[in-house]
Amino acid sequence: MGEVQMKYAELNLHRLKLKPTILFVATTPFAVNPFLAAHLVALSGKYKVVLCVNVEAYELLPSLADSVKVVHIPFARKMSPLRDLINLFQLLTLVGHVKPLSIHSITPKAGLLSMLAGYLRRVPNRWHTFTGQVWVTRKGWSRFFLKALDRLIVTLATKVFADSESQCRFLVVEGLVDRDGIGMLGAGSIAGVDLQRFKVDPIARRRLRQQMGSVEEACVFIFVGRLARDKGVFDLVQAFNKVADTGESVELWMVGPDEEGLLSSLQHAGSGCTAPIRWPGKTAEPEKYMAAADVLVLPSYREGFGSVIIEAAACGVPAIAYRIDGVIDAVVEDETGILVQAGSVQDLVAAMKVIHKDGHRRSHLGDRARERAVRDFSSQAVTAAWLKHYRDALGA
Repeated sequence: MGEVQMKYAELNLHRLKLKPTILFVATTPFAVNPFLAAHLVALSGKYKVVLCVNVEAYELLPSLADSVKVVHIPFARKMSPLRDLINLFQLLTLVGHVKPLSIHSITPKAGLLSMLAGYLRRVPNRWHTFTGQVWVTRKGWSRFFLKALDRLIVTLATKVFADSESQCRFLVVEGLVDRDGIGMLGAGSIAGVDLQRFKVDPIARRRLRQQMGSVEEACVFIFVGRLARDKGVFDLVQAFNKVADTGESVELWMVGPDEEGLLSSLQHAGSGCTAPIRWPGKTAEPEKYMAAADVLVLPSYREGFGSVIIEAAACGVPAIAYRIDGVIDAVVEDETGILVQAGSVQDLVAAMKVIHKDGHRRSHLGDRARERAVRDFSSQAVTAAWLKHYRDALGA
């Protein structure tokens, strides 16, 4: 290596060492891949980014390993006192070693443990982003306890964020945070949508439908997300059974990981259906399935924003969803999709029948949904908001 090259190498190494360290914590890559990947890659240009996540729970996008330092911590999604305590000590050790300027967490378990570790280690900037509350659908002692844990996160953090305006209002009304103590980065949506990935693609549509054994004229309803009770998956299978009874050419694709062990029960619930229900399972390429579908259905009982709705919208696919906080920010009612009363399977059936039979309306809703996704929720705009926040807050 020549003298000039050596000097440049030494200069780059020196710059790398001078980069401030920022730490991100999430429970599983299932949250990191869609929500944080683009932000972390962009932030890695200015900061040394360390990501703590359970890499055994789900496959992490390969691009992240090239941009950030990944530290495996085996977080459990559910309560596990001994394991959680071990994870806390692992975080305390890591924070003491890397000395980050900030810790930023998403997902409840990661938020609680990382905010506690950051508080004990006196990390000056401790931020948590809420993407929905587990306790919304709970009652009694369970609701009180889980809500108290979120309140503890708020207490330990120096600032909290939400990914929709309605969720900000909800947390204020519920008394977890003052209005001045919570905000959004950008116009909402924790990640926005990558318009290079999620797009209208007729060729991909035909190809995947052939692979799935679906006919072109079929109206394909699609669910994308965790197969979890809070996502309303049993409501959806029940509703589709009734839609299928009309004898029309319809299908339902249930795309996502079976994290709660519900697959066999769901398949049993749909076993008597007269139309195909397909179970592709988890995927790192949800955009392929969205581009091949006609209508996204998200009968979720709790959402921070409903990012999957915006991703489908970018593919020209309108949504049918329950009218809940978070989702009402992702769907403009009767303009980009249809909202129905939460928990009403009857209303869900009616909406699915209407949008299936009226192809003109379906196309109109899909067109308006794509226009809004492109205009308001591009991932570049959201990433720019994240970069601005870090630049303004850290002054580095």
